[in-house]
Amino acid sequence: MPKLPRLVVAIAAAASLTLALAGQPAYAAAKKSTRPVARVVHRAVRPPARLTTAQARAILIRAARHHNLNPNFVLAVSYWESGWKQSALSRTGAVGLMQVEPYTAAWAGPALLHRRVNLNNPVDNAEMGAALLRSYLDQLHDPRLVLAAYYQGLAGVRRYGIYRSSQTYVNGIWRLRNQFQAAHLGG
Repeated sequence: MPKLPRLVVAIAAAASLTLALAGQPAYAAAKKSTRPVARVVHRAVRPPARLTTAQARAILIRAARHHNLNPNFVLAVSYWESGWKQSALSRTGAVGLMQVEPYTAAWAGPALLHRRVNLNNPVDNAEMGAALLRSYLDQLHDPRLVLAAYYQGLAGVRRYGIYRSSQTYVNGIWRLRNQFQAAHLGG
């Protein structure tokens, strides 16, 4: 006998809920939660800053010196990657002067620079790229392996060395670095 009143109460509650929802407009039933949703933003909210070539070079040289790297090395990577254009965006989502991937910046900014970085800010972008190059150089001790790691990933270099498909990238940047060095471009 006691189970019957519970059943009646459950049916009555379900019926009243059904009526309450039916009386509400359709948009109210699909109302979004007030809790924020975390998501990765791949596009800039505002367009990246336009820099002159001289401004871009100065930012890159400062970042290179800050991370104790040869400025011509950093200049060569940036020129190959973006043509020293902060507005550069690759088909894979890499951003800015140093063509840093947003997911790389998400872990590397806090790990290497001890802060989050805004890849649309040219100074942050240059700092992030230079910090990655410095980190790879500290681990690999060979600038050519560093270039391969920047292109194909550190794990791939550690496991397989320089991929055949990375040779053009590595050799091209190394040639640029030597040209910039001969022209005393990095100061």
